Amino acid sequence: SQNITAVVVNRGEVSKHHSATHLLQSALKMVLGDTVSQAGSLNDEKRLRFDFTYAKAMSKEQLDEVESIVNDMILNNLDVNIQELDIQEARKKGAIAMFGEKYGDVVRVVDFEGASVEFCGGTHVKNTAQIGSFYITSEKGVSAGVRRIEAVCGKEAVRLHKNLRSELEDIKTELKAQNPLAGIAKL
Repeated sequence: SQNITAVVVNRGEVSKHHSATHLLQSALKMVLGDTVSQAGSLNDEKRLRFDFTYAKAMSKEQLDEVESIVNDMILNNLDVNIQELDIQEARKKGAIAMFGEKYGDVVRVVDFEGASVEFCGGTHVKNTAQIGSFYITSEKGVSAGVRRIEAVCGKEAVRLHKNLRSELEDIKTELKAQNPLAGIAKL
């Protein structure tokens, strides 16, 4: 007999994070400019990580704007259209290819009603509404000219929201104040 170890992945949650990564890249281009390009990514059931080319740290305002754009795309209930296209046709459609990747004559194109159009072979939601909500949890530099954003959506976004709300209630209780900022000011 042989022992086998299986890794169970929640494909539905992975697809939410993967689709959100596409929307994130589109939003980053809108806010920071078209020179932004993907430098790596990771999608799992609990988070997404997106590395991109950009020379300096993003401001709080830029991060808020990117997060708002992604959430607007989610709330706009965009249908996801996946097609296999001739590579030239895909390029005419404006599909973004990963720099340095090799592609054949036929490519898989993932199109969020024009909001994001990319070459991609991964798993995705059928409609952006399935993503739920999107929260950026960090932005930092990883090497010269490369930044990293980490974010959550789906069930993990709900968990994050609940934890933050619980933490705020604990702060109010500890400060004996409904307005935590007023309570901190008194200290």
